[in-house]
Amino acid sequence: MGKHLITNRLLEKLIGASFSISIYYITTLIDTNFNLFEFHELITQPAIWMLFFGYGILSSLIIDDGIGRMIPRFNLGKQILFYILFGYLIFLFFLPLGYVLIAGTVGAFFSLLFLLGKKTLKPFKWYSWMAFIVPIVCLVMWPFDFTSKIGWNEVAEDGFVEIDYEFFNGEHLIPVHGKKGEKIYFDVEHTNISGANGMSLYDENGDYAGMNEEGGDIVSMDFEETTTKYIVVSTINGRYGKIQVTWWE
Repeated sequence: MGKHLITNRLLEKLIGASFSISIYYITTLIDTNFNLFEFHELITQPAIWMLFFGYGILSSLIIDDGIGRMIPRFNLGKQILFYILFGYLIFLFFLPLGYVLIAGTVGAFFSLLFLLGKKTLKPFKWYSWMAFIVPIVCLVMWPFDFTSKIGWNEVAEDGFVEIDYEFFNGEHLIPVHGKKGEKIYFDVEHTNISGANGMSLYDENGDYAGMNEEGGDIVSMDFEETTTKYIVVSTINGRYGKIQVTWWE
């Protein structure tokens, strides 16, 4: 196989991955009612990019350039069946069997979109490169924060933070300093007229940190070293709300 043909086939697969992930991101953006914070939370998940550009391209190589060469008369119908199969296959390793059918059906659908993009959007057609627009825009959005706050009033004391707001869409970080070996307990109370509320914990690098359920609404965090962790309170389209965060040893 010549260099030109190899390059062309790889570009076809990149276009297929870009086309399928573009449809995925566009549909989820519509599903969130164009909530940019929710959308940003989605596009910054590396697992999704790996699913489309890693597993998707690898599966396509196995099907087209491996299985397709071993099976006689490997026509479009057989190709479609294998793309559907590989759409289900990945979830068998990560999900309980009861969830595989749902997740696999979604995976099979986007696997077929991968195949559609690969077959119809050829690299030598200028409009095929438009498949890369959405992924590039999403990558450009990565460094930005789309949290929105209106009427925000925050009062902080030692071990206590109280926040009132008129509108809150996004997340807010509350720093908690701990020494090596300490265990700090905390409680979050969040009320509003409307909105979906959440709470999590970040380490000093902004990565998710583990929490311990202590019963009721009490949660704790362990400090393996002297550092700062962040209690993260989040709301989607919250209106006229109050957040109270209390922590203690």
